[in-house]
Amino acid sequence: MKVGTVIRMLAARLERERAAALTEATEDLGWQAGFCEGLKHAQHVIRNGD
Repeated sequence: MKVGTVIRMLAARLERERAAALTEATEDLGWQAGFCEGLKHAQHVIRNGD
């Protein structure tokens, strides 16, 4: 498996996790927002390396 393929797979998985977290019912919206931003940042790092 090529590195680019793995990177795209990981980024897509993080996007699915982020989308699922955004739709999850919670009373702690601050935690939810922070979690989703963390996943978004992880996607950026995986794609861009920084």
